[in-house]
Amino acid sequence: MRKLMLSTAVVMPLIMGQAFAQDAATTPAPADPATDTTTTMGTETAPAADAPMEADAEAAAEGAAEAEVAASGKVEQEQAANELRIDWITDATVTSPDGNSIGEINDVIIDGDAGTVKAAVIGVGGFLGIGEKQIAVPWDQLTINYDAQQITSDLTQEEAEAAPEYVFRDQEAAPDAAGGDAAGGGMATDSTTMTTTPDAAATTTDPAMTGTTATEPMAPSAAPADGAAMPADGTMPADGAATEGSAPATN
Repeated sequence: MRKLMLSTAVVMPLIMGQAFAQDAATTPAPADPATDTTTTMGTETAPAADAPMEADAEAAAEGAAEAEVAASGKVEQEQAANELRIDWITDATVTSPDGNSIGEINDVIIDGDAGTVKAAVIGVGGFLGIGEKQIAVPWDQLTINYDAQQITSDLTQEEAEAAPEYVFRDQEAAPDAAGGDAAGGGMATDSTTMTTTPDAAATTTDPAMTGTTATEPMAPSAAPADGAAMPADGTMPADGAATEGSAPATN
């Protein structure tokens, strides 16, 4: 018995060692975090490397389109030294040859056919814009210096106050807008048509609502089981009266 226990004590460690060796051989080695990180980062940064190339291609396409439009002559690219802005001209003060103030420019008149400025509308007289008179001075009779910071006219202050008031006209409506106004009743006509169209569901008469009997024919009454016919005048027998051929009621 002692020999058996000693043999078992010697053999068991050998068997367990082989089992652990087999498990170690079949279990895959854990992945290297450094290798995974490098692979993942390389995969993720691949689209980022293409982004600058796509941005350069888009910028090149936009630049080509801009150059094409600029070369077509359809747009102006830069303000010249002799060109003025309406924002500079409006509200600028116009002075007479002797240096007296005539008024401020409130508007400009443009020749629609020639595309040139024809006159400047100046507010004369009044107080803080109240009661002032609008006169128009030909554009070529104005001397504009320092980018419209100094504008002089050949009119004196007395002449400006005596000048006739400029008459404005109303803006004409565009053809499309005029056509839309002329046909403004289109929606109302459609609405009227919709309201006058009979509705099949609305024309159905509900007997319960009107209090009249329905026009649908009633089904014929079933003949009595004993074959007795209804009276010729269609009247029903009085309550408690037995019809001919019917059996008397039994208690």
